Amino acid sequence: MDPASEELELRSRYLSSLVRRTRLADPPKPEPESQPEPEQEPELKVEPKPAAEPNGEEGKGGKVEGKDREVKAKGEANGEERKVAVRVRAADMPLALQRRAIRIAREAVLSMPRLESKRLALALKKEFDVTYGPAWHCIVGTSFGSYVTHSLGGFLYFSVDKAYILLFRTAVEPLSHP
Repeated sequence: MDPASEELELRSRYLSSLVRRTRLADPPKPEPESQPEPEQEPELKVEPKPAAEPNGEEGKGGKVEGKDREVKAKGEANGEERKVAVRVRAADMPLALQRRAIRIAREAVLSMPRLESKRLALALKKEFDVTYGPAWHCIVGTSFGSYVTHSLGGFLYFSVDKAYILLFRTAVEPLSHP
C-alpha cells in the first residue's frame, strides 16, 4: 500500500472512532460564553424538530448525524417570531467550533432581511481566520456542488434556513525561497 493510501486509511479509522465515541458520550454541556451579549440581542428559544429524512447518511469523513433545531427569535421592530432551522449535514470539527460557526451564521441570517451569501461567507471566514489561524474557506449558497480537501478536524457543512454553508480549513505551508 502506498503512503497516501495508508494515510487515508489511518484518517478514516480515526474519524470512525471519533464518530463512535461522540455517539456513546453523554450530551455535551453548553460552553460558557466568553463575550458579553449585546443588550438588543433577540430572545432565543431552541426546540427540537423531528427529522424529515433519515439520519446516518454517508458523507465525507464517516457517518453523518443530521441534527435539526428550530430557533425562534423575536423581531426587534415588530415583535413577531421568526423561526430559523439549523441542521448539521457533515462534520469533521470539534463541537465547540461547530457551535461557534452555527451561532455566527444564525445571528447573521437573523440580522439580514434577505440572505446575503457573500456577507455571511466573509463573516465566517474572518472570524475563524482571526480566532483559529489562517486558511479557512467558506462557501455559502442555496445550490452548489463541491469536492474539497480539508485539514483534519477542519470541516463543517451545515444549513441555516435555506442557506447551505461549507466551512473548511486547508494547510498552509510557508514558501521556501531558493
